[in-house]
Amino acid sequence: MNKLAVIFPGLGYGPDRPLLYYAGKIARKAGYEIVTVSYGELPRVERPAPGKPLDTARLEECFALALERAARQLEGAGADDILLISKSIGTAVGAAWAASRGLSPRQILYTPVSRTFDFPLADSVAFHGTADPWLGNAEFNDLCRRASVPVHVFDGANHSLERGDVSGDISYLSVAMQSTEDFIAERKNGWWKIG
Repeated sequence: MNKLAVIFPGLGYGPDRPLLYYAGKIARKAGYEIVTVSYGELPRVERPAPGKPLDTARLEECFALALERAARQLEGAGADDILLISKSIGTAVGAAWAASRGLSPRQILYTPVSRTFDFPLADSVAFHGTADPWLGNAEFNDLCRRASVPVHVFDGANHSLERGDVSGDISYLSVAMQSTEDFIAERKNGWWKIG
């Protein structure tokens, strides 16, 4: 059986950043060939902050461009076992790419954006920080419940699943990677709250 893992980065979170870097290593160890999508230059989206909501129009523009570029790069890509490893806007791009090809791959969704849930997520797992300004906790939990996506929630973590102190960040990364390894190995896990 041939196995393919496709990494869909975030806007400012590339494949060399911890979540995607280590998830890629875990997938490679599990026998997956790794392909990393590159979106090229995309319009800048300002990070949401209190009193400064997310520019959804700009995010949608980035999503459309990233999807178009990913589809070109992945033309002809296929395998018996496809795994998508994605971060932030990459979660929407990966889910949309799979839907456009009629695929139902397993998906690892690190800090998904709300647009991700517009697509089928039948065999997925999501990771979210309670201090993530890109998607509020109540909306995230509601979207995951409606899509039947198991979640791992990291208390006080931001959009990178970090708290701001090195030992805490490493601890969260370790938990996220163990959960990632379990998911890739098809060991089932459910709703978690970490922290």
